[in-house]
Amino acid sequence: MINRDFVITFAFQNINYRMKQHLYKFLVVMLAVVSLSSCLWDDDKTVLSDNPNFVSLKFAKNDSIPGLEKAVFTLEYDSILIDSVIVNLDSLPYNTRIDSVFPAFVFRSTYASFLIMKDSLGTGLDTIPLTGKDTVDFSRVTAVINYAADWTVKPKTYPIKINVHLVEPELYVWHKKVDHIFNHSADVQQAVYFNNQFLFYVSSGGVNYLYTSVDAVNWTSATISGLPASANFRGISWFDGKLYLAHQNGLIYSTTDGINWIGVNPAIPGHVINNLLFVLENNLWGIFKQDANSLYYFATSQDGIAWQINGVIPVNFPVTDYAALAFTSRTGKPKAVVIGGNASDNTPLSTVWSVQKNVNNEYKWVNFTLDNPGLDSLSGTSLIRYDDKLLLFGGIINKQGDIVGTGYMESMDEGLSWRNTDSTYNVIQDTEKNIVYPSRSYQSVIHNSATHYIYLIGGKNKGANGVNVFSDVWVGKLNRMSFIRK
Repeated sequence: MINRDFVITFAFQNINYRMKQHLYKFLVVMLAVVSLSSCLWDDDKTVLSDNPNFVSLKFAKNDSIPGLEKAVFTLEYDSILIDSVIVNLDSLPYNTRIDSVFPAFVFRSTYASFLIMKDSLGTGLDTIPLTGKDTVDFSRVTAVINYAADWTVKPKTYPIKINVHLVEPELYVWHKKVDHIFNHSADVQQAVYFNNQFLFYVSSGGVNYLYTSVDAVNWTSATISGLPASANFRGISWFDGKLYLAHQNGLIYSTTDGINWIGVNPAIPGHVINNLLFVLENNLWGIFKQDANSLYYFATSQDGIAWQINGVIPVNFPVTDYAALAFTSRTGKPKAVVIGGNASDNTPLSTVWSVQKNVNNEYKWVNFTLDNPGLDSLSGTSLIRYDDKLLLFGGIINKQGDIVGTGYMESMDEGLSWRNTDSTYNVIQDTEKNIVYPSRSYQSVIHNSATHYIYLIGGKNKGANGVNVFSDVWVGKLNRMSFIRK
């Protein structure tokens, strides 16, 4: 059904009762119709259709009201009215006027049709005959009545709904839900959504913390077991029903419940796990360092335990602090991007790398920034796919370590090029509380694909007296995502 929070609804109710109040108007019209009909045919010789059913409704183009003609009307059952209703399921654009509409109705058979409209005072109903040359104020229309060619048969009455968006569909609406999940210091933090709950991992001063929530608003602390101190939670990856984490001690840890972790040595002679990347085509990808030559290599695993070295990473490929995201491209092919981070010599990078299989069924890495330079150095960024584009949050860093600009960007072409988000439609601010989201890096970004909400949790930025640590929660959504019919 239509989301009723975002539409203008003009419902037809109690028509029989209201028609009685205006019966004299209706009788005058019908007497004229009957009188005319006696002159047009002989009932003994002509078989007239008795089918008054609705076929279609279209709005003619109106230069002063762009897009009006794009409205598509169908006949749908309305459980509230308990009736079939003529309605445009896809609402007309935000603020579309419907006060000067030229309607074209088609019925199976028509002798005469009438619109039922609210009167100018809004206290009663008027019955207006349709002539085919009418300009109608559809903000007042409640229903249409159609008589078949055999006008003695009972007419058909259809309620009418004209849906117009009440909110700007391209606007992102944000709310700050939590001020502080915790109040202690934090060296590293990462939030994930796992097993139907939010898990917020924090490492500080050699101590690991975990906070859990089912709604991202109410949080409780939990005790982690099996992990060594000072875990680098920024590298947590979901794979095959488990969470995985590469630790600086050379082990790869996994958990099925988010609390109890078990470490496994990947056991590749002469190589040590450095970081995890993403999951692509049912394989967990990671970066391993070879001790002998200090080079870094890609590696993959089908079970998170046994690993295979695949090839040396390209020049200017990050090994820490990058953002990585795997997704299905518009052409239906598995694809991944890796953006920003630090190279093996700790140089901040502004690169965007993309990988997918070529015609030879081999994974091919491409550096998008060779043809599309312009990004600043990026560190501690987060990526999600949302509304058929990539959204980047945080991590636009200058040489002094400051956050530059708003700290979020978007790509319409799967990472090839990037631009600042439109400040008219996408500014992270809580207008109800009059609060603007402070630019930051290292925040966790979670996209709930079922509800289309975006969660921004925690992060940090450079303050006047050192590093500012955040443990707040912001929730946002593109209005248009609420209009999607299930």
